[in-house]
Amino acid sequence: MAREYDIKLVEAIRNKQYTETRRDVTVMVKPIPDCAIDGAMDPRVYKGAKKMSLLMKFIPKSMLKMDASPKSIKRLRKMFNSVDSTPMVEEDIKEMTFTIKAEDGFDIPMTRFQSEKPMAHSPVLYFIHGGGFFAGSTDVVREALRLFVSQTNMIAVSIDYRLAPENPFPIGHKDCYTGLRWLADHVEEWGADKRSIFVAGDSAGGNLTAYCSNRNIEENRDDVCGQILLYPTLNMGGIKDEYTEFDIDHDVAIYAKQASVIRPGIEIFSEMTTSLSDILGTKDTLNKYLTPYMSVSEKMPTTMISSGEHDFLTFESLAYAKKLVDLGVDTTFTLYKGMGHAYIDHVGNYPQAEDCMQDISEFIKKNRR
Repeated sequence: MAREYDIKLVEAIRNKQYTETRRDVTVMVKPIPDCAIDGAMDPRVYKGAKKMSLLMKFIPKSMLKMDASPKSIKRLRKMFNSVDSTPMVEEDIKEMTFTIKAEDGFDIPMTRFQSEKPMAHSPVLYFIHGGGFFAGSTDVVREALRLFVSQTNMIAVSIDYRLAPENPFPIGHKDCYTGLRWLADHVEEWGADKRSIFVAGDSAGGNLTAYCSNRNIEENRDDVCGQILLYPTLNMGGIKDEYTEFDIDHDVAIYAKQASVIRPGIEIFSEMTTSLSDILGTKDTLNKYLTPYMSVSEKMPTTMISSGEHDFLTFESLAYAKKLVDLGVDTTFTLYKGMGHAYIDHVGNYPQAEDCMQDISEFIKKNRR
């Protein structure tokens, strides 16, 4: 078990990082550690993206569209459920799977990750996987959570909430909030600190994370110490303003020699998300749960947001960060140059994934109660 890159690349990212202002938000920019070409894709990402770009030329456009048909969902789940990480954690991390009861009596699976000697009064990282609300699982993010635990000796918990379209909105969202409430009531039994629960999620999981934070505020509870949003989906309702709108030709740095690979990746995934409302079984995406951007509260918890330079969701993430900052919410935004979507799934393959887990660890250590 070993990284597919030199650990020095992680060190290089951290040594070269710098801050700048983007769309009125202070951003920590993380350069590609071994490439200085502006707008280039990270060489490790480009290797796989180039192969995919060539394959997509032979795939009918109809197959790239998302819809709620069983055939489409089966095909897409096969792609989204792939485990792309490389095992790199040598420490023996304990994994315990258990179930909790949903509002309707369904048994929701959860998995607890902890080291042989967990930190006393450990904070808890509650992680909600992505996958477009219809795919994904703990398996996809397992190595990332194992890495987090090995770095910190803290406890991590993942939830396998019910997926659409078999379980339409808001079932999956409610499952995730039920998980948060359960943790708040039970983590002290593990010797953990119930005051220091951090909710995190990637992509659709970022949307579910914001949902948990919003519900926590609505119920006048204090269960969320901080939220961690990794390339989150925050504007499903398609609100258009000066911060959410962008022009790929002017607002996204794209290296000309790689444009045939980078540009389609941004455009295709952007188009695919327009079908999510059908998969979720609702036409009402313009609500504060599916579109957290429309209703941002000054009571939101301390927030960390991480996104990639070539991710179509980056601009709505920046827009959301702008609202948080304007309301006085302590907000950190990190941008990885040369990265697209879902890099956390590639722990062991991309140094940026390992760096991101270090950032999460530091964010929790800094902001725990």
